[in-house]
Amino acid sequence: MSPRAAARLETLGFTKVYDYEAGKSDWLAASLPSAGRSAGEPSAADAVRGDDIACHIGEPLGDVAKRVRAAGKDTCIVVDDRHIVLGRIRGRALNGDQKALVEDVMQPGPSTIRPDVDLETVVNTLREGNVKSTLVTNQEGRLIGTVYLEDAQRKLDEREEH
Repeated sequence: MSPRAAARLETLGFTKVYDYEAGKSDWLAASLPSAGRSAGEPSAADAVRGDDIACHIGEPLGDVAKRVRAAGKDTCIVVDDRHIVLGRIRGRALNGDQKALVEDVMQPGPSTIRPDVDLETVVNTLREGNVKSTLVTNQEGRLIGTVYLEDAQRKLDEREEH
């Protein structure tokens, strides 16, 4: 809402008025309630898993690889202290020099999407790119989780059945 609209609401007696500067896109990306044509349509937020293994750039690869394997995963998402996504280590890279630092072996700047992206778009994009998953972050780049193609497709199929 604009500052002018917020001020007008206050003059009408509303006491809890906020000027939400980030806008509609940020609101939807935060999975907050919405109305309109696309309200209720499945989005990335409906299929995101939050069980990613996170690591930091200064950690030894050997320590990270152990955590990743113990969790039955094959990927570690590199984040900073605020949980902002910096990179990713996956697959064979985890078998590299176990004394190397994460920073030296990570794939920097992986692609991400926001949680408000509609699920059909997510499925189509993953299929077209021939990839199995994509990272989901908030507007500040903080890790929310991962959407896997199989989960996203299952959610779409469930919607079609109802």
